[in-house]
This record gives sequence, structure tokens and C-alpha cells, in this order.
Amino acid sequence: MIKRWRFTLACAVLLGSCPALAQPLYKDPAQPVEKRVADLLARMTLEEKLGQMTQVAVSKLMSDGWGLGPLKGELLERYLVQRGIGSVLSGGGMGPVPNTPRAWAEMTNAIQRAAVEKGRLGIPLLYGVDAVHGHNNVVGATLYPHSLGLAATWNPALVEQVARRVGQELRATGTLWNFAPVADLGRDPRWGRFYETFGEDPLLAGSLVAATVRGLQAGRVAATLKHFTGYGQPLGGTDRSPAFLAPRTLQEVWLPPFRAGLEAGALTVMANSGSLNGVPVHASRYLLTDVLRGQMGFKGVVISDWNDIDKLVGDHKAAAGFADAVAMSINAGVDVYMVPMEVERYLQTLKELVEAGRISRARVDEAAGRVLWLKFQLGLFERPYVEAAEAEKVVEAQRPLAKQAALESVTLLENAAFTLPLTNVKTLLVTGPAATDKTMQMGGWSIDWQGKEGAKAPGATVLEGLQKGAPQGVKVAYADPKDARALAAAVRASDAVVVALGEKPYAENEGNNLTGELPAEQYKLLRDLKALGKPVVLVLLAGRPLAFPDDAWLVPKAILMAYLPGSEAGSALADVLFGRHNPSGRLPFTWPKLFGQVPFTYDRYPDIYPKAEPLYPFGYGLSYTDFTYRLQAARATANAVEVDVEVRNTGKRAGSDVVQLYTRFPPLGLLAPRERLVAFTKVNLEPGQTRTLKLTAPLDRFALVPGDVFSLELPRVLPGRYVLRVGEQTVGVEVR
Repeated sequence: MIKRWRFTLACAVLLGSCPALAQPLYKDPAQPVEKRVADLLARMTLEEKLGQMTQVAVSKLMSDGWGLGPLKGELLERYLVQRGIGSVLSGGGMGPVPNTPRAWAEMTNAIQRAAVEKGRLGIPLLYGVDAVHGHNNVVGATLYPHSLGLAATWNPALVEQVARRVGQELRATGTLWNFAPVADLGRDPRWGRFYETFGEDPLLAGSLVAATVRGLQAGRVAATLKHFTGYGQPLGGTDRSPAFLAPRTLQEVWLPPFRAGLEAGALTVMANSGSLNGVPVHASRYLLTDVLRGQMGFKGVVISDWNDIDKLVGDHKAAAGFADAVAMSINAGVDVYMVPMEVERYLQTLKELVEAGRISRARVDEAAGRVLWLKFQLGLFERPYVEAAEAEKVVEAQRPLAKQAALESVTLLENAAFTLPLTNVKTLLVTGPAATDKTMQMGGWSIDWQGKEGAKAPGATVLEGLQKGAPQGVKVAYADPKDARALAAAVRASDAVVVALGEKPYAENEGNNLTGELPAEQYKLLRDLKALGKPVVLVLLAGRPLAFPDDAWLVPKAILMAYLPGSEAGSALADVLFGRHNPSGRLPFTWPKLFGQVPFTYDRYPDIYPKAEPLYPFGYGLSYTDFTYRLQAARATANAVEVDVEVRNTGKRAGSDVVQLYTRFPPLGLLAPRERLVAFTKVNLEPGQTRTLKLTAPLDRFALVPGDVFSLELPRVLPGRYVLRVGEQTVGVEVR
């Protein structure tokens, strides 16, 4: 009898039919993800599920507070094993000590080992960071131009290439959840996060958001579309202030970049910290469930922003207490709370709400299941660890790619008397606060949150780049702008002056600038240079359009907008200034004449009186060569409008141009935007070369919400005769 039982057991094991000894279904990578999620959920306790809905700051595992240092075993045990926390994040400047790529990999591996090897079910963790312009928390990682500069390239393929490289670096250090890209629009330059956006236009921004998602997720790193939605136009231009958007504006302007990111496969979405139309977004079931999931079909994880459920009580005054805030937010559609410090209070409150029936167990299964789904999608169960020895090799200076991104972003705004390129200069003087301050070219989110540690990033300053990149026989000198006597002498001894001005680094609320002005001493420097009579080239390192007094703005013979170009600012600017690269950047925003005009976008509704005009329009940028257009044909198909455009380089230099197709709306009996970008492409042409391009504009770019402006229906195409514009040429097309 005993022998027969042993034989039966052995056969069961061999056949995989013994429940006690067979591998759990959720650990089998051959099984569909949905089955793995269901199997794992069925094995989990309520507390384990709630842990998956919780994200904690890494400092909590180091000091049980804000202090940084080595991970502590007792804290790993408390939070990762006993509480079952599902994800960890590094806020800006919050990393290992020392801050090296290898140390990052070793830190994430240690955290994973605690969860996988000591946790009851061996569920790996997700580690999140804000890698918004490179793996920017890590000393030694290349920092690329911020999103606003990348938007000025109008080059989705290049942006995808940058994102792909960033994704490789993230995975090498075990940080597989990136809280990027920003899919908000930059439509108010007073806002402290303007430079984190891809500009003011839904089509351009959406194209680059989608490119970023594809690039990051090509290496199985989760992209996060943030901050859903309406975050980018706060009342008064101050960060996290309330926003008020008509439903038609929400549908036509603010949702398309998020929709583009979702169509590209974005796995996660972060909620807006502020309120929209009087309702805090973290408490808005309409936005987080009805719109995001119902209308837009999102299936992934919704995460809060930093501590924002608590803010429903203290800041928004929308909840009477913390328990009400948690119930409100989770029931609205938040799956994971980014709760940096008060994690035990959150878990206890969440459990009590479930036990009291205020949050259903089905909602918990839904939220925890989405987090598990994300982990399966990223392959974490099969590969929870990284090779620490390889991290140093992967996270290395990517100078050619960073330089190409910086080169294509530089936008030539003025070039009086063909001052640029500097081909006849023997002695060039460089001055200005941004010439020697590396943090000003990096901007915020550079090593630390506010960017004050950005000087630790690789790369050269503007001065160093120009000195190293000067042609043979050209002397590049420097003068301290604070030493008026030495500066005047240096100017007199030079043929031309490059003055680098700009903003000190900032992030979020600390970057709000209600006047758009630079410090007064920077304008004074321009006036002093004018009095000395030498040609002045102004280079701006800034995360937004700026306001200049007329007498200061008229000083430079040439003006370059370099945005926040990152590690390779110096070498890229040297190539542009000395003529080795023909600038091709185009403004991704409207540059207002006066900051009293903002918000001031190219697609604003018609001006009645006075007729307001920008200083520089959206899409503007000069070149060292000239291009001409000839519209050849326009036709409407079942799904799009197609336009054939002949582009010719009529100058003597090779160059790149961004061909932009706009529509002007026909009389429809309702208010319409002045214009709307419906297609664009970038083309490289040799001197005298001609190419015929086909620009295809999907019909939804011609859509308007019909009838009542408060209609919540999706946009549809209204028939009529549309006027299409490329440059100064127009052509009509009938849409039936």
C-alpha cells in the first residue's frame, strides 16, 4: 500500500498534476499575463494587495525618514517583507551614497532581493525615477536637452532615439518605471514646469510624447504620461494652481497628446496634482475613470503624484480628513499612492476603508491586479536583478547623440547683416553668467530636484565648448561680466562678443516667473556691451520665452535660443556659431511681445481689438540658407488630407527645414481657432536641391466639437472648404 502511494505521487510530480509541488501558474512565463495576474491575486492576502497599491521613497528604507545612506535591513524587512510595499521611488536627488551607476544597480538589487527572496510570494518591486532628460539622478549620466529643447527639433525620430538610450540606462540600473514624459502642454510660460513640456501645440507635442513612449518601452521600461490632465495651464501661471478649461478645449487641445501616448502603448499615467474646473483631479472619477479609461481606453496603472492624496485635505479642502481623501481618490481611479513617508498610516487607513465597505474588495483587486500586470509586462518576475558590473558601462557619456539633440534644438531668432556664422572673427570674447555656469545649461532635475548639483554632470560649459571648438587661428577670450573695467578692455580687443544669458536652474513652483524677466544685471550687461560698439551675439539658455526691455533686446546683432541644452551645450553652440552646423530649430511655442499677453498661443481664437501679434510666432526659426515652397496639390481622402509641397534650398549652404502645414477653418457658424497645425516634416537639402514632399493630415485634425461648446462628445469632422497654409502660400481643399 505504501509503495503504491509513493508511485502515484511520483507520477503526479512528473506529470505536473500535484498542486503542492507544481510551479505556481503565475511564475510560468509561457502563460498569458491575464491568467498569471488572476492566479497571483487568488493567492494574496488583503494586506499583500494593499501593499501593491503603495509606493514609498527610498530614503524610508535608509533612515525611515529623509536621510540618505546605506539601506537598512530592518527597514527592508518592515516595509518590503512585512508590509509588502509594491514599489519604491527616488525623488529628485534621492539616491545611493555614493551616487554612481554601479551603486544604483547594487541598491535596486538589494531592494529586489528583500522582496523576491524574503517575501511570501516572491513578488518583485517596481523602482521609479523622474528621468526627464536622461538618467538625470545619476552622477555620470549624459543629460540631454529638456523636452522644450527636444520639441524645437521637430524631429520625432531623434526624440525616440534619445528615449531609447535613456531606457537602456534605466534598465541597466534596475529603475524600470520612468515618470516621464510630460504630456501636458506648455501654453503659459510663467509656469515653472514650462520647459518640461513639448510646447504648446497638441500635434507636435503628441508626436514627441508618442516617440518618447516608444523609445522608453522598447527596452521594457514603463513610460508614464503626466499629469493627466489640464496641469499645464494653471490659473495665474503658478504651479499647481486650479485650471479652468471648457470641455471643448479639453477635448481638442489637452487630451490629444495623452491619446497619442496611449496609442503608442504607454503603460502608466500620473494624475494632475491640481484641480480642473473646481474638482481636484485626484478625486475626479469623471477624468480618471470616465474619460481616461472609458473614453480613451486606458488599461494600465494610474499613480498619484507626490503625496497628493493628503493634499485633498490640506491644500484642496475637498476632504474632511485623510480617510475621506483615501476613499475619494482610490474610488476615483488612483491605483497606486506615491506616499513618501506616511506609509503605515496610509496602509492602515486603506485596510479600514476596505473592511468598512467604503472601498470594495473588487476595486482593490482591480488596482493591485493592474500593478501585477505591469510587473509581468516588464518581465520583472523573470529578471528582477541587473548586472551591477555592467551599469557603469551602459551609463556612460553619450556625447554624439546628446550633441545631435542640442544641435537640432538651437533656434536662430535674429541674424542682422548676416552676423552669423562667425567666419571673419579672429578674436572672440565670451561673457555672461551662463557662459561658465554649467547648472544653467542643465536646468532643473539635474542630479538633484532643483538642478543645483547639475555641475556634476558630464560635459563642457559654453565657454569651454567655444574655446575647444574654435577654428584654427581664432582666439576665444573670456571676461567676467561683474568686472566692468576688465570687460570693457576685453571688448575693445575683440572682433565680436558672445554673451550667454539665461535662468538659474529651477523646478516646479520654485520656477514660477510671473513677469518672464531675467535678473536686472543681465539687461544692464547688454546695455553696457552696446555702448562699446562691437557686434554682439546673444545666446539664451532658458526654459521659456523671456521678456526683454526694448533697449536691451535691440542690442544683439544675432540671437540664438538654446533652451536648456544639457551636457553638450558648449560643443553644439561652437558648431552653430562657427558655421559647422546650420541651425534648424523652430520655436515650439509662441514668443509674446509682452508677458501681459499670456496665455498667448498661435491657435487662440480670433482677436477682436486690439490685434495682438507675437514677437516670434510658433514654428519660427531662421537658417543660414533660404528655402522656398511651392504648393502643388491638395486632396481629401476618406481619412486624411494630402498636400504635395515642393521645397527648394535656394541658398549656398546645406540646411534642414521644418515644413509646417496649417489649416484655417471655414465659416461654420461657431467660433474656431485662427489656425491649427495639421502636419509637419523635417527635410535636409543641399544647396540648390529640390524635393517634393507629401504631407498627410488626418481628418481628426480638422475636427471641431459641433453645436454647444459644452458638448462632451468626441470631435468630428465638419464639412467645408478649408484653407491650408505652408509658409506664405495657401491652397483650398474641400472636405465633404
